[in-house]
Amino acid sequence: MQKKMPAHFKKKSLAIAVGAVLIPSIATSIELLQAPPGTVQPYVTPNVIISVDDSGSMDFCSNAESSSQCIYENRQWKGATNEKKPNADGTWPVTSRRINVLKYALIGAQKTDGTWEGGVFRDKNLLPDRKIRLSWQAMWNNGKAPDAKNVDSDKMNQNSMRFLGETHRNNFISFINGLDANSGTPSHLMFKQADAYMRRDLSINSPWASDPGSQATPYLGCRRNYHIMMTDGRWNNTSYDIGNTNRRDNATNITLPDGTVYGGTQTQQKQTSLYRDSHTETLADWAFYSWGTALQTAKDDSGITGLKGSIQPTPEYDKAPQTENFGKDSSGKEAILERYWNPKYNPANWPHMVTYTIGFSNMAVTWPGASDIIAPTNKVPFGYNGSFLDFVTGNKSWPAMDNENKRSLDLWHAALNGRGRFYAVEKGEDLEKAFREIFGQINTQTDPDMTSTATSGSNNTRYDVGKFTGNYEPKNGWKGFIKAETVRTDGSIISTPGWGGQNTAEKLDALNATGATKNTTSRTILSWSDKWGSEDKYQGGVPFLWANDESTLSTAQKLWLQKKPDGSGTDEGAAAGQNRLNFIRGIRTLEGSESTGYTAAKPFRERKSIQGDIINSIIWFTGAPSSNYALKGYADFTRSKGTRTPMIYAGGNDGMLHGFSAADGTEKIAYIPQGIIPSLGRLTDPTYNQKHRNFVDGSPMTGDIYIGSNIDTDTNPGNNWKTILVGSLGAGGKGYFVLDVTNPDSFSTTAASSLVKLDRTRSTDAAMNAAAAPNCALTGMSTPEKTACAKAVSEDRDIGNITATPVADENNPMRTTQITRMNNNRWAVVMGNGYNSSNQRPVLLIQYLDNDMELKRIPVVGAVDASTTDIGTGSGIANDNGLAAPRLVDLNGDGLPDIAYAGDNLGNMWKFDLTSADASNWGVAFSGRPLFTAQGPASLNSARTLVQSITAPPTVRANDRKMTIGTGNDKKTIAVGGMMVAFGTGRNATKADENNRNVQTIYSVLDNTRYNLITTSLGPRVQVNSGNTSCTTPNGTCIPVPTALGTGVTAAKLAQQSITELSNGDFGTIGASNDDNKLTTSTWANYNGWYLDLPAVGERQLKPMEFYDGSNILAIYSQVPAKGTDVDPNVESCESTTVDEERQYRTFINIMDGLRPSVQIVDKNNDGLYNSLDLNVSRVKVSKGSHTLIAQKNKIADIDTKNDKEMLARMPEQSLRPSWRQLR
Repeated sequence: MQKKMPAHFKKKSLAIAVGAVLIPSIATSIELLQAPPGTVQPYVTPNVIISVDDSGSMDFCSNAESSSQCIYENRQWKGATNEKKPNADGTWPVTSRRINVLKYALIGAQKTDGTWEGGVFRDKNLLPDRKIRLSWQAMWNNGKAPDAKNVDSDKMNQNSMRFLGETHRNNFISFINGLDANSGTPSHLMFKQADAYMRRDLSINSPWASDPGSQATPYLGCRRNYHIMMTDGRWNNTSYDIGNTNRRDNATNITLPDGTVYGGTQTQQKQTSLYRDSHTETLADWAFYSWGTALQTAKDDSGITGLKGSIQPTPEYDKAPQTENFGKDSSGKEAILERYWNPKYNPANWPHMVTYTIGFSNMAVTWPGASDIIAPTNKVPFGYNGSFLDFVTGNKSWPAMDNENKRSLDLWHAALNGRGRFYAVEKGEDLEKAFREIFGQINTQTDPDMTSTATSGSNNTRYDVGKFTGNYEPKNGWKGFIKAETVRTDGSIISTPGWGGQNTAEKLDALNATGATKNTTSRTILSWSDKWGSEDKYQGGVPFLWANDESTLSTAQKLWLQKKPDGSGTDEGAAAGQNRLNFIRGIRTLEGSESTGYTAAKPFRERKSIQGDIINSIIWFTGAPSSNYALKGYADFTRSKGTRTPMIYAGGNDGMLHGFSAADGTEKIAYIPQGIIPSLGRLTDPTYNQKHRNFVDGSPMTGDIYIGSNIDTDTNPGNNWKTILVGSLGAGGKGYFVLDVTNPDSFSTTAASSLVKLDRTRSTDAAMNAAAAPNCALTGMSTPEKTACAKAVSEDRDIGNITATPVADENNPMRTTQITRMNNNRWAVVMGNGYNSSNQRPVLLIQYLDNDMELKRIPVVGAVDASTTDIGTGSGIANDNGLAAPRLVDLNGDGLPDIAYAGDNLGNMWKFDLTSADASNWGVAFSGRPLFTAQGPASLNSARTLVQSITAPPTVRANDRKMTIGTGNDKKTIAVGGMMVAFGTGRNATKADENNRNVQTIYSVLDNTRYNLITTSLGPRVQVNSGNTSCTTPNGTCIPVPTALGTGVTAAKLAQQSITELSNGDFGTIGASNDDNKLTTSTWANYNGWYLDLPAVGERQLKPMEFYDGSNILAIYSQVPAKGTDVDPNVESCESTTVDEERQYRTFINIMDGLRPSVQIVDKNNDGLYNSLDLNVSRVKVSKGSHTLIAQKNKIADIDTKNDKEMLARMPEQSLRPSWRQLR
């Protein structure tokens, strides 16, 4: 059903405005970034020491301290059993021998078909090659693996620290496979040897070496170190004390390497009660020693004789609260820890080792000799309740380890002292879970960058919301993936069940697995053939497959794949071309190796996944039809497609737009646009990782359209409704493409011609000598082909790199406003033409999606004359100019957009008049002038003379304020009227943009235009009212003349708002710069809106702003983009290449008057209340990346890509509040 139109649009004279004067500017064509600026960081591979228990008790069953008396059944004891793998449901019998469960947890078991199941070290998604550096040891080395009894050696033994690669992995697997159980449990020896190994003198064989055994330097001080100690519970045999007894955990007044005092004053001792005991020779002492006493002390900036660089506290520590209250201990005392002493976090900035402990048996969770100590509720790993609270407060102390019946507590204590976790495993199936979780935590030291986020469904609090996040990992060969999570109605976040715990890359990579039911050859990958067909049109949609004829790709397109990807133009033949095409499809048989090199037999780049990075493309969710059109046949269409497979679409820099099932993460379709075919060979180049390039880097969007000839006379209109996808290349190339995505379950290569509707993409890869436009004068071209070619070339001159994010309907974020029915009753997608078009001008593109799919262009100026150097004020022409994404506005609620607003690189906010039922009357409003032109200062409060680019779409709302006019008896209060058009400025498209420090601004300007309702042959439409030219003072009957506002804030009469920063800029409050700038009833007649300069140096507004919770409050996410240099992500270094990591701010401000919200939304002091104690804060520094706002019953959760949540207050209930769930 059609949505009800807000009352303020239901007037015969409606409101809106536009104005501005252009500033002349000539610039060079902009070079768009081909890799994320400042986000590629060197990854320093962590050291991991694994110590395993092969004592005699590892031959026992998991539930008892015996190999003969495990279960008493049928009046007799049943002993330990020899299962090598778990039951079909994943559980282990309690009688299974511990040593077998350990082997399965680490190396899995072979199935009858020769493949492997289980095993952390068989999982190359969790532990790909070179993800960690590994060494190992066993208590007795009963399996006689070379040198595996002691990791502490100055020689390079088989078990010494090395990068995890094929050989080292196989050696570890062999070591685990050979384990046998015998003798006692000398756990101290494992700690002692691991610690001593990390303290050995620096040398080529040191675990600190750049490549142990091969290259000594540099010795990196930022390398993280971990010790994973696995035993079956309680130690016995010989115990050892730490070498420096003054550094035990029971010492007082120890100065840690960062200067912090451990146990000095009485207050300091209270904060460290959790860690200390009064005993000697404990595992906890060893863990504390390895953490709190620097493993290496010599430093050297060159990394030749000492450590180069230093480690930083973990990101979790930086984000942690200053204090945390864990609850009350058994005596009722509050257990509160400062951040530094909170065992959840690791503040160490010196060379240290983190300790994880695993206890595997019933003994791990029982300590009969200290029965007053209560275990936490959660066991895998131990949580933070039970007697943990008493240890924090000092109400209880760690007991002496003088008897085995207390010693499993030492594992818990050691993990706390080593800032790791203790995993008390009773069930066999939980042992592998423990190892997986530990390595997952270690892997977080190289978190992939999170890009866009899509959410499915509404934020209606009655339903769960699906959340999809795109990722990229430069270190792992520019691997990319999408992960799925479900945000539940209570705010909790879980993995989406249907995805089986996997992401899209894992799903795709499984196609290459032995025994896979589907493989890469079965993928539905489509493209576009530029071959002119027999029906006097281009062949169009084709399977992306190699054919000896032109039944798929054209001869010219295949030639690009045959060429050597170095720009030389060397044709390496059809076989090479076919091999490159197969590589793009995901076949990996010709990939070489980064570690062993590339050969003629294996010449192609080694990938870590067949899915490539997702950087600038957002993820677009498409479920059941959701446009709610009150048009014939749409209800039938909605019913028939209501249960279709929900999909997510995203552009990838592996050369494809991907379409994945949102239900289970499997790929349903992929599309390779014709414009990137000349560059595809680059992806096979072994040097690509250092020469990243964008491919399908633009964002997709979908919408429902009717493709029949006449909806009114159509007898079966439901069949002519379609869901259409429009995508672009972004920085990867020029143009856009259109797909039919109505029926995901019917996607197939055989349907390529009907699925691919249009491809207007062009290559911009000059290094590969790709032509900017097709040659329309080739020998053998027919007259129709020449005509079509010439038309396309002419139109293409106005199509550039379309980098804009799709504009979503604020009331229905499942729908873009850009795919729509126009006032001439035709369906189209409306876009800005992007940057770097040949004609160098802003153009509104209206690409029809029905009939012949013609392109209508509305340029703001005529085409540039290349011979003209003085292009004149207000022309809108510059080599780097182009139009950003438009905001389409439906004034009378008929579902047809009447006007569009969009900005350009020169700071012009353009208005396009689309009100007429006759498309020939559409054009630029205000006689070809912009509504407003933004100019800003170089620094706060300096002269406003600099161009401010507008790259994000504006946000629009009818002005609902009143103003007083006249004096004396003529004084009256009337509606301001018109439309507020809010937008921000700033750009981040080029390398130079990163370092731009000029001030950028948030504007909200008044378009004073009024409209009339008229009748046309196509039905009611609106028309611009030209206004009363004799009206000098607004009054009840006067309709103002539509007026552009000019250039700059003074000419436009904008009121200045300002931000008062608190807490070093982490918070801020907003208000008018002075009383005269407050937009009130008494002052509105003097102004046409307001502006707010962003205070952080380099801050800019790059994302669409939206309304918060259905109110007039704008939720604005602005950024200081990351700045950095191009680096080789495969070279380890402690030096961060990011000069300044991205910083992001969220600002709440009223679109009408530029003031902060009248209710407190932000809980500054985190007390759960929203009141005066929060100091009127409406601006907050937030985490980088995309944010999702999820409405709950009484709060709105702001959730970032790492699922950190901030709870915000909701606005007072209003009529016509839209269902609101919006991405940033």
